[in-house]
Amino acid sequence: MIRINSRILLPAVLAVLGLFWLVYGLIQYGWWGENGPQSGFFPAIIGAVLCIVGTLAAVGGVKSESPKYISASFHPLFGAVAVVAAALIIGFFPALGLFVFGWIKIYEKYNWTQSLITSLVTIAIFYGVFSLWLRVPFPEGIILDAIKG
Repeated sequence: MIRINSRILLPAVLAVLGLFWLVYGLIQYGWWGENGPQSGFFPAIIGAVLCIVGTLAAVGGVKSESPKYISASFHPLFGAVAVVAAALIIGFFPALGLFVFGWIKIYEKYNWTQSLITSLVTIAIFYGVFSLWLRVPFPEGIILDAIKG
């Protein structure tokens, strides 16, 4: 009997998502028009690749043993969830700065000065590239929204 584990489940979910995007891209957006590729071209290609790779990985997962996880493996996931939650409250850039500072200080064991400088430089680069140059809107957070009125 096959035991379902993450080496089977995750690739199978990706294969189903890939199949969805393949079908949706072809039916909803179209593949090719008289002027070249339509808007469904890229989603269909990525969906096909995900479907094939996910299926192959799921079949390979059947033959492998169940993975063993240690709690430290989940710390980046928890950090990402914390950044998203904090971005809704205090804004994206303060949340990113706190995450980078905490990660470098706690996990990388850098001193306070290096951690602070690295987090400030990271925020400055992200702000400059994404907010100023590319004009990507980021969440400002509930607190700033309340202050603005």
